[in-house]
Amino acid sequence: MKRLGNDVGQVSILTVLCLTCLLGFVAFAVDVGILLRAKQVAQTAADSAVMAAVAEFNYGDMTAAANADAVQNGVPASAVTVNYPPLYGPHAGNSSYVEVIISQSQPTFFMKMFKRSSMTVAARAVATTVPSPNCVYTLGSAGTDIGGNLTLPNCSILVDSSSSNALNLTGSGSISAKSIGIVGGYTKTGSGTISPTPVTGMTAVSDPLSLTAPAFNAGSCNAGISYTDSTSHTVTGPSTPGGTICYNGFSNTGSGSVTFPAGTYIINGDFKTTGSGNLSGTGVTFYLPSGSNKFSVAGSGDLTLSAPTSGTYSGILFYQDSGDTQEMSITASGASNLSGIVYAPTAELDLTGSNSAAFNTDIVVGSLNITPGSINLSDYVPLAGSSPLSSPRLAE
Repeated sequence: MKRLGNDVGQVSILTVLCLTCLLGFVAFAVDVGILLRAKQVAQTAADSAVMAAVAEFNYGDMTAAANADAVQNGVPASAVTVNYPPLYGPHAGNSSYVEVIISQSQPTFFMKMFKRSSMTVAARAVATTVPSPNCVYTLGSAGTDIGGNLTLPNCSILVDSSSSNALNLTGSGSISAKSIGIVGGYTKTGSGTISPTPVTGMTAVSDPLSLTAPAFNAGSCNAGISYTDSTSHTVTGPSTPGGTICYNGFSNTGSGSVTFPAGTYIINGDFKTTGSGNLSGTGVTFYLPSGSNKFSVAGSGDLTLSAPTSGTYSGILFYQDSGDTQEMSITASGASNLSGIVYAPTAELDLTGSNSAAFNTDIVVGSLNITPGSINLSDYVPLAGSSPLSSPRLAE
């Protein structure tokens, strides 16, 4: 009997010890689960933050963008480190990449019994920019960003407006693209079609271009150009091929053709055509500084203009200063052919053209209005082979 009592006591002691170990393992499992969850949150925040940083790659505010994005994902800015170029991994030292590291202390619960009150949770992500698959960006944050017909089978449309009618189609026309993404919503009235079905509720995209405006002294610009006759004219271009020249406005109300030699033309004033003369130029960029400039191409003559394929403004055909909200208007008649990017990130662009007119152009504007049934619009990349438009992509 005495021996049996001793056995019962031993079993009780072993049971207590086993329960203690079992509870310890349960506590450890709970804390590990919490830490793994915190790791997932940190990795998601790091991935999102580095994409936000790369989107601001050319604007000098990558750290601010990463911090702001991380805060939106529940991570304090103090836990975010942005390294440009990366310090670790296969892309270390490569200035085409950006690295974001998130590191913060995560409190434990049951592991405190083992004097482990917290553990550091870290996550890392690396991203870069790649050529953009998108060819129409409307960056206005409110109102209707796209109205009218638009057919772009080989590239995508991104609409930043948060309005319920950010994209609006009326009548029997159509809007089609490889994909359509909208921050807000879309409306359709009439028999028209939108294809594919737009993805709504997307995150607003940043300006895909980083352009530095050409420097100029307004007081040193050449006198404005005004042609009113039927004579053909060749504009005096830059002193060096592909260089820059400034004019205090341009106007062609006559019937004579006008040719622009290759280069960058700063039009410090209105740019207007209302005549029947043709307008042509190869390797040209037209820059409109911020101000009261009016850009309106509305004549009945053909437009045959193409952007340069190299240099600072490679791919850029029309460039209105990023702070200028003045509406741009382009009417392409006859067999017009425009090749290049139209960049007016805070302005409305109105496009009109005949069925025989061709636009090989990517568009980055505040909003876009296309006259129904009157224009053929194709993306610029197949024609040029490349485009300065870019989008962020995770690399690690």
